[in-house]
Amino acid sequence: MASQLLPLRVMVVDDNRDAADMIAEFLHMCGHDALPVYGGAEAIKAADAFRPDVMLLDLGMPEITGFDVASTLRRARRFRHTRIIALTAWGDARTRERTQVIGFDHHLVKPASLDDILSVVSAR
Repeated sequence: MASQLLPLRVMVVDDNRDAADMIAEFLHMCGHDALPVYGGAEAIKAADAFRPDVMLLDLGMPEITGFDVASTLRRARRFRHTRIIALTAWGDARTRERTQVIGFDHHLVKPASLDDILSVVSAR
């Protein structure tokens, strides 16, 4: 499967280290350059250096939420082509509307299957 995909730079942001590490490792095994990041402030800093094509972003992180990270990146011209995907336990209509307004490109609800994650990451 990895040989069929164009490698992407994917940042996986989640304050649950095990979840971020597992998803990043899975994406790496599928041929992508994946970087796990464990919080909102770290994500904003790492995005400048890593320049992700895609960001999987948990919403409910302490201090700087995924909403805040996405809002910050969407205001920066250099990230206008970065696809931002919410990967969260929150799937209610109000949260989905909020992610859409902020500029998320997709909204996955945990627990999302690895196939669903790969499909959304690889979508063009």
